[in-house]
Amino acid sequence: MAVWDKNRLWGLLFLLAGAVGQTVIYPLTSTCAVRGSTATLPCTFTPLKTFSDGGREVPPELIRVVWYQSQQHQLCQLNKPFVYDSDSKNHKQRFEYLGDKKTNCTLQIRDVQQRDHATFCFRMEVDHTKVHFNISRGVTVRVVDSTKMRIISSSDDKKLSRGETVTLLCASVCTFHQLEVTWFKDGHALSETGPSLELDFLTAEDSGNYTCALKANMETLSEPYSLQVTGETGAVGQTVNYPFTSTCAVTGSTATLPCTFTPPKSVDQRGREVPLKIVRVLWYQSHCYQLYQLTKPSVYDSDSTNNKPRYQYLGDMKTNCTLQIRDVQQRDNASFSFRMGVNHRGGHFTNGTGVTVRVTDGIQMRIISSSDDNKFRKKENVTLLCASVCTFHHLEVTWFKDGCILSETGSSLQLSSLTVEDSGNYTCALKTNMKTLSEPHSLQVEAGVKLDKVDNLTVARLLLFSAHTVLILFLASVILKGRVVCRSGEGQQQTAERLVAVQPPDVPEEPRTNEEERGQAV
Repeated sequence: MAVWDKNRLWGLLFLLAGAVGQTVIYPLTSTCAVRGSTATLPCTFTPLKTFSDGGREVPPELIRVVWYQSQQHQLCQLNKPFVYDSDSKNHKQRFEYLGDKKTNCTLQIRDVQQRDHATFCFRMEVDHTKVHFNISRGVTVRVVDSTKMRIISSSDDKKLSRGETVTLLCASVCTFHQLEVTWFKDGHALSETGPSLELDFLTAEDSGNYTCALKANMETLSEPYSLQVTGETGAVGQTVNYPFTSTCAVTGSTATLPCTFTPPKSVDQRGREVPLKIVRVLWYQSHCYQLYQLTKPSVYDSDSTNNKPRYQYLGDMKTNCTLQIRDVQQRDNASFSFRMGVNHRGGHFTNGTGVTVRVTDGIQMRIISSSDDNKFRKKENVTLLCASVCTFHHLEVTWFKDGCILSETGSSLQLSSLTVEDSGNYTCALKTNMKTLSEPHSLQVEAGVKLDKVDNLTVARLLLFSAHTVLILFLASVILKGRVVCRSGEGQQQTAERLVAVQPPDVPEEPRTNEEERGQAV
C-alpha cells in the first residue's frame, strides 16, 4: 500500500472538514401564505472562494443551484426531486428562481398549494464534490386556506369628492407577498388583477361596493367596501401612502419611515381646473396614536434652514417622502405624518393617518453568526451580525473583543482568514446606547483540524492508514540496518545472521618512478 505524504493527508482532512467561507442567509425563517397566492422566499448566499486541495488553495466554480422541499420543521434533509434545479429544463412551473449564481438565491412560489406547507432549502454545488454546500435550516412556509381578504383604503373617508384619487389595497392578515386578485364592483368583475386598485379622477360612476379575492381562490372574497363620490370641488389626485403604519426602534438606533405620495394635479376653482405645483413638504409629530394633528414646529420643513439634525428628509418633491430619524430618543415615541403644500391653499394635503414609532429602551442586542459552530480553523471566514429583536433599520454599533473597542461600526463584522489571535469573546452595542450591550459571543480559532467534522468511518480509515504507515516505516528501518537470513533444516534451529560489512576491494598501487626505484635500491 502506498504511503501518503503529510501534505496529501492534511489536504484530505481539510476537504472532509468542510469548505471555508460559504454562507446562506434567509431573512425570513418562516412565512405565511394563503392558498392561491404568490410567495417569495428571499435568500442570499456567499459562494466559496477557495478550498484546500493537497495543500494548495483552489478557487472553485459554482456550477449548480437547487431548491428542495423538506418535511422536517425548519430542518433541511436533502430530498428529490428538486422543486428547482439549474441543471434541469423540466422545472415545476409554479416555482421560479429569481436569483443567480453570484449572491442572490431568491425563490418564488406561484399559486401556493397545501402541499407547499413545508420547509424549503437552498443548496449550492461547485466543480468539486467535496465542497457542495447546503445550510441545515431553511424557510418554513405555512399555508392557510380560505382566509378572507380585506380592503384597505388610502383615505379614511369613504365619501370622496369628484376629481379626487383613492387607492384600494387587497390584503390578507397572513399573506405579505405579491397577490394576483380579482376585483369586483357591485358584483361585476373588473379588469385589474394587481393587489392595488387605483381610482383616479373620481366621478359619481365610481360610487359602489368594491370586493376582492385571490384569483385562484374565490373562498377568500373580502367584505364589501362602500365608496361614495360627491360633486364637491377640491384638489384632484393627491394621496400619501405609508407602507408601514407602525414600526419599532431601539433608543439610539436609526429608523427609516418609507413614504410615497401622488402630488395633486389640479384644483377645481369655480368650474375651472387650475394646475397645481408642489412648493413645500413637511413632517409633523403627533402624540395622539396614529391621528394626525397639525402642530408646530415641524420635525422637518423644506422651507426651513433650522431643521433638527436628527431628522433627514430622504425624499423629493415628486413622489418620494421618506423620512429618516437618527439616534432615536424616547420623545420620538409618537406618530409622524407627511404634508404637502402647493401653490394654492385649496390644494394642501395631509393623510389622516401617519406612521407610529414605538421606541424601546435598553433591549440587549444579540450576535448572530454565519456559522453554527463557534470553533474554527485557521484561514476560515465568519460574519457576525449585531441585531435586535425590535429594530429593523440601519444600525451604527460599537464592536468589542474581550472588552476592547474595535474600529468597525457597521452592523456586520467580517472576520476573514482567521488566525489564533481572533479567538476571544465578542460583544456589540448601539453606538449611542451602551445599555444595549449584547451577551458575549465566544469564538475559538484552532491551529489543528476539527475532527468532529469527520464521520466515524473516515476516522477509522485514517487510523488504518496511520497503522500501515508505521508498519512500513518499521520494516524499512530494519531493511536499512540488515536483512534476515533464514535457514532451515531437519533437526536444526532457524538462525538469523546480520550481514557483515563488505571490505572495500584492494586498490592497485601506482607505478613507481625511476627516482623512487633508485632510492630504494640505495
